[in-house]
Amino acid sequence: MKSLVLALWLVGCGSSTSPSEPERDAGTQVDAGTRSDAGVTDDAGTPDSGIAEGLPCEKTQGVCAGAKRAWVDGAYEPVCTARSYGTDYEAAETRCDGLDNDCDGVTDPSTWTDVIATNFVADDDSVDSLPVAGGFLMTYIDSSEGIKVLRFDESLGLRGTSLIPLDAASSPITQVQLLRTSRGLALYFTANHSQSGSSFAQGHLVYLDEQGVPLGAPEGVVLFEQSRYFGGWGGAARVAASVDGARIAVVWIVDALDVREVRGMIVDADGQVLAEPRVLFKSDTFRFSSPAVLGLEDGGFLVTIHEDGGEREKSWFRMRRWDRELGAVGEERVFPVAYMAIPKLLMAPGAGGSGWEPTLLYREPDGHTPRIHQLRSLFEPKMSETLTPVTWSQSAAFGATVTSRGLQLAWLATNVGDVIPSGPYAPWNGRLWGLSPSGVMTDWTPGPTPLPIYLQGAAVRLHELPGGWMGALLRTGTDNPRTYAFHSLRYCAP
Repeated sequence: MKSLVLALWLVGCGSSTSPSEPERDAGTQVDAGTRSDAGVTDDAGTPDSGIAEGLPCEKTQGVCAGAKRAWVDGAYEPVCTARSYGTDYEAAETRCDGLDNDCDGVTDPSTWTDVIATNFVADDDSVDSLPVAGGFLMTYIDSSEGIKVLRFDESLGLRGTSLIPLDAASSPITQVQLLRTSRGLALYFTANHSQSGSSFAQGHLVYLDEQGVPLGAPEGVVLFEQSRYFGGWGGAARVAASVDGARIAVVWIVDALDVREVRGMIVDADGQVLAEPRVLFKSDTFRFSSPAVLGLEDGGFLVTIHEDGGEREKSWFRMRRWDRELGAVGEERVFPVAYMAIPKLLMAPGAGGSGWEPTLLYREPDGHTPRIHQLRSLFEPKMSETLTPVTWSQSAAFGATVTSRGLQLAWLATNVGDVIPSGPYAPWNGRLWGLSPSGVMTDWTPGPTPLPIYLQGAAVRLHELPGGWMGALLRTGTDNPRTYAFHSLRYCAP
C-alpha cells in the first residue's frame, strides 16, 4: 500500500521532462516569481500536469511564428502578448533589426510622408538640414518673404513651420546652409543686392535657437561682399566650422568679366575677420562651380572646387589644404572627372578603419550610365571607388552622410524613355534609391508609380535617426499644376 501511495505522489508532482507541462513562450526564460520578458511577475511557475498544452497564438508571421499561449497567473493568455511571442515582439514595430517584430509580414517597414508643398524652387544649395535638440531643422528658399524653417521630431514627423523674415523682395536670397559653431546653431545665406545702379552679393551669418528662431537681427552679420557677377556659374559660396567650432572658413566664387577666382577668408564664431579674403584658386580660361570646404583635425581646412571647361575632356576637381590662417599646406591636387560632375565633401572612416579622413563623393554626369564614386586619400595617387552600379538612368541629385554604421547614400534616378525632356524645368520621372553600409541597394520609392522630378530643384538630405533608422528629406515636383514639394522617408538600412 505504501508503494502505491508513493508512486501516485511522484506522478502528481511531475518533473522538468514531463510531457504534460505546457510550452513556454518563444525564447523567454522566467524564473519562479521573477520578471518575465514583458516586465510582469508570473505566479508560482509550472502548472499541474493535468492541464492541456497552450493553444497556438493569433499571430503566426515574423517573430510570432510557432508561438503558443504562455501560462500567466494560473491561466493561459486569452490574447497573446510578448509573454507568448518572445522578447523580439512589438505590438507596433519600432526596431530596425532585420526582424518582423509586429508579425504583420513586413520587416522593418519604411514610412513615406508628404511634408509640405512649396511655391518656388532653386538649385540644390537653396535647401539644407541639420540635427537639433529633439529632432531636425530644415531651411529653404520658398518665396521673396524670407527663409522658411521646418521643424521635425526624431522620426522626421513635421512639428512646425516658421519664417525668418528678410528684405528678400529687393535682395533675393540664393543660398542657405546650416552649421554648428562654438556659439551654437548658425545659418549662412547669400543675398543679392542692388543699390545706386550697382549689383552685389553679400554672405550673411545669423545665429538661431534650436527651434530655428534668429537670436538677434535676422540679417545677422555680413561676412563678405562681392560684385553681382559673383556666382554666375553653379553654386557660389560655402562655409565650414573648424573642428572646435571656434573658426569659420568662407569660400566663394568670383566670376566677373575676365576674373575667375575662388576666394576665401576666416572669421571667428562672432563673424569677426581673422584672415582677410585672399585668392585660393584661379583660372585664366575655365569657369568654377561647386565650392566645398571642410574643417580638418589639425585645425585647418580643405577646399575643393570644380573647374569646368564646358567639354567632357576638360573637367576636373582641384583641391588643396589650408592652415587655420588660410596659409597653403602642401601641393594642390588636380583630379580629372567627367563633364558636369556633382561633388560632396565629408569626413568618413579611413580605409581599413584607420581613423577619419576627408572623402570626396561625386556623381558622374547626367546620361544613360551615371555612377557615384568615392575618392579617398585625396592627396595620394589612388584611383576612386565606384559605389553604385551602372544603370540606364540619370541621377538628378544625391545625398550622403556618415552614420554609426558607416556611409549611407541616397539618390534620385530619373528614367530615360523614348522622349527625353529638355531643360531643367521639364518634367522627368524617377525613383529614390539608397545604398546601405553593407552594400545593399534598395528602391525606396513608395509604390510602382515614379516620382515627378525637376532636375533644377531636386534635393536629397540624409540623417541618422534613433534606433538605427535612417531619414531622408527630399524635394520633387509636379507638372500640372507646376508645384514642388518636400517629402520625408524613414527607413531601415543596416
